[in-house]
Amino acid sequence: MTKETELRPNDVAIILRPTIQNGMWGGDFEVLVTGFGPVTLKKEHMGDMVGMGVLIASVVPFMEEHEDIAKQIMEYCSKYYGDIGEVVYDTNHNSFSDTFVLTADTITQGGKQ
Repeated sequence: MTKETELRPNDVAIILRPTIQNGMWGGDFEVLVTGFGPVTLKKEHMGDMVGMGVLIASVVPFMEEHEDIAKQIMEYCSKYYGDIGEVVYDTNHNSFSDTFVLTADTITQGGKQ
């Protein structure tokens, strides 16, 4: 895994924005794609990026429904991305609870948190 942190022209980011309902995660994401300009990708390639984001967003609810596959995915993540730290998946974790840094009322400013 590359650890480069500098944005370059034509970098594209897939953003998964969790849906919050009554202060709790609704179990799905809004998928957005943005680029750091200039972005020279064609419209159909950007469409492919949205499709990739939808695929990524669907993994979390799929893992919740299929514990055996969730275990396999986590083993794979640990094998390939364990160098960044322990990869953990907890179906009971709620990043938007009152006891976590992010809440339903969190406001980000300037694109950084």
